[in-house]
Parts: sequence; C-alpha cells; structure tokens
Amino acid sequence: MSFEGHVLLERLAGQMRREIAPAVDDEYQRTQTHMAGVILERLAREAALGERHRDAEAADMARLATDVSDVLDSDPASAGDADPQANRDAGQAEGAGRGEPPASDAVPWAFSAAVPEDVRAALERLQDDLSVMSLGQLVEALYRWGAERPMAAAALDAIRPVLRRDIDRRMEIAR
Repeated sequence: MSFEGHVLLERLAGQMRREIAPAVDDEYQRTQTHMAGVILERLAREAALGERHRDAEAADMARLATDVSDVLDSDPASAGDADPQANRDAGQAEGAGRGEPPASDAVPWAFSAAVPEDVRAALERLQDDLSVMSLGQLVEALYRWGAERPMAAAALDAIRPVLRRDIDRRMEIAR
C-alpha cells in the first residue's frame, strides 16, 4: 500500500494533534507537538495543491505578459500618452489619425515610443521567467512611470485580477 506524500503528511499531522500531543505531560512540549501537527497539515495542503497552483500561475503569467505587451504596444496617441507636439506633427502626416502609418517622408510611426525603458525591461523580465516576483517589478516600474497615464493604468488594470488570483491560491493553502 503506497500513499502520495501529501496524504502521509495529513495522516501524520492528524496523529500529532489528536493522539501524540494530548499524551504529552509537559505543557510546553504538548504545545510544540500540537504546532508541529499544524505545520505538517499546512505542508500537506501545499504539497497537494502545489502542482495545480504552479500550473495556474504559469498560465496566468503567460497570458498576462501577452496582455500587458499588447497594451504597451498600442498607439500612445490614442491612449493620451504621446508628446502633444509629436501628435500635432503626426496629425499633419498622410494617414495619421486613421490608424494608418504616415507617408515615408513624414514622422516615423512608433507605437510604444512613450513607454519608458525600465517598464520595457520589467516586461521583458516577466516574459522571460513568468514569475510573480518579476510581475512585482513591472508593477513598480508602471507606478514610477505614472499610474494616471492611460497606458500604465490599462496595464495595471490587467495585472490586478492576476494578483488577486495569486492571493486566492496562497490563501487556499493558508486556510
């Protein structure tokens, strides 16, 4: 008869709390035995949910990296982040304002020119390792850039539900 690791940990935690801890005479040692059972119980939950949570986090981060990249690659003039003088210059070019690139002799078309380098670097780190830690660095960079900017606000709006799901996964273990 074989058990998965988390099942063994659950059984051991239950024994520690229900059978071993009450049998210990010293109050301090009984408390320590009970707490060891609580810790084993948490480790069992973490072991049982770990793979599912890692897969969910990886999927969330991959989808988010794409979504934030799409937001930051959008036309800054339509999002209100571009330099007003550049908008006036581009507005005089053929096709400007209709979503078409200007004529070859006009101002060059640059979708994400308004996005600062530190935000781009943080997004690249997120795309490379798809971790919550690199997501935190992206959030910091977006706030440094200015959360009131429409492009940054849209990126942060995409990030918030992913962070909420991450917290929910962590709370599932901690319950």
